[in-house]
Amino acid sequence: MLAALVEGGDAIALIGDLGAGKTTLVSGLVDALGAGVASSPTFSLVNEYSGRLIVWHVDLYRLDKAQELVELGLDELLGDPRGVCLIEWADKFGVMPADHLRLELEHAGSRRRLTATGTGPRGTALASALTAELLGSTG
Repeated sequence: MLAALVEGGDAIALIGDLGAGKTTLVSGLVDALGAGVASSPTFSLVNEYSGRLIVWHVDLYRLDKAQELVELGLDELLGDPRGVCLIEWADKFGVMPADHLRLELEHAGSRRRLTATGTGPRGTALASALTAELLGSTG
């Protein structure tokens, strides 16, 4: 669903506890975009996958200082029209652009709960479209 909605330049914040499904969500998106199999960038910090769009999968979990963000080159990835940037643990630092999609994942018993919100026109449109798709698929 999300793969059909994303466009080059989109930024997506992934928020949730360990094991909430952030990397699983990215794996599904990477696969749906024709970019193969994704793995967690916990140690590499940034993984890049090429399909219909480039997917930059960033994990901020192991970073302790905002200064370390400069080394990632995150400012060059965010908004790049060639792809979409997904950032796990995006709430750890103020890295997201003003216009982005925020996906919060949480445990709900044996299932997961996903909450999509957006900021700015593009983020809000993505959140609305994704929510409509999800509600349509469960009904």
